[in-house]
Amino acid sequence: MNKYLISMLILVSISIFGQTKYEIKGFSEKYIGVLTIDKGFEEEVFKKGEISILKKDNKESIIKINSEEFTFDLDTNGNIQTNVLELPYGEQSIIIYQDFNFDGLKDLAIMDGQYSCYHGPSFQIYLESDTGLKHSAEFTRLAQEYCGMFQIDYKTKTINTMTKSGCCWHQFSTFEVKGNKPIAMRIVENGINSNGITEDYVEKNRVGNKMVEEKHSYLTHDADIIEVYSLTFKNEKQMVVYRAFSFEDYLFYIFIDKNSKIELMYTDEFVYNKKVETLTFTNKDITYQINKNGIIVNTAKKKINMKAVSVGENTTLSSLSNLTLKNLTIE
Repeated sequence: MNKYLISMLILVSISIFGQTKYEIKGFSEKYIGVLTIDKGFEEEVFKKGEISILKKDNKESIIKINSEEFTFDLDTNGNIQTNVLELPYGEQSIIIYQDFNFDGLKDLAIMDGQYSCYHGPSFQIYLESDTGLKHSAEFTRLAQEYCGMFQIDYKTKTINTMTKSGCCWHQFSTFEVKGNKPIAMRIVENGINSNGITEDYVEKNRVGNKMVEEKHSYLTHDADIIEVYSLTFKNEKQMVVYRAFSFEDYLFYIFIDKNSKIELMYTDEFVYNKKVETLTFTNKDITYQINKNGIIVNTAKKKINMKAVSVGENTTLSSLSNLTLKNLTIE
């Protein structure tokens, strides 16, 4: 045997024996796993290597996944933990063996790296069938494009996902399984508006074959605002005038329903008349005049007198005469 061939065999031998292997058992009666970590990555948080899924009866390898960033934990016996799924930001194990499509057969999720949101764990999904495990591109997408693994609700037979961007935008989606594929039934997005005052929601609900969209907003709980004047009406709706603090102090108006959903918000120019104590603004050719008794709404075709049933505690229109705000004119 020549020296070159001997040298190559020595290098191959060192490479093979330098790897760390874990046999993963106990997660399934049908399958076992073998995780091989490349030499030099044993102590790294993100470990380079390969995971193989084998049939338990004949040790036939049926799935192989390579990754630059495996993560896993060992139990007290030194075995790799499986079927750990703490959502949304908790521990998610390298193998999750559950029924994902509600057909009574357990399916398989195998970590393939950290490709979900914010460098979180991602998975390849294989659905069990009468002929064995089959890769599902549709279920895999749910374990790649959101924050970690999806959540299964067996009571409602729905799948839930979450994703986010920064501190202030989140998306929550609910899927049902139809034709062995997850179909979005409801998507809710919420985020803080650039005005810093409102939290804006977009809700999409499936009606037939279409997603019907609805948008609405609420005041944020920690908005830097002070209530100046408010009125409550017979139908439990409210009008509130606030003073907001940002780069400059300004006035804004909201009209909300009994669930605090904003029906109208206005932040442009206001006029306060000290003599008759009215606050007036015009929005889209409709003039609103706020007084002690309610709101007079003037449109091109009619005049509507909205009478209030109560005034907000410790609020008065007259307090506006003492304010200097960028969008308030006092007459």
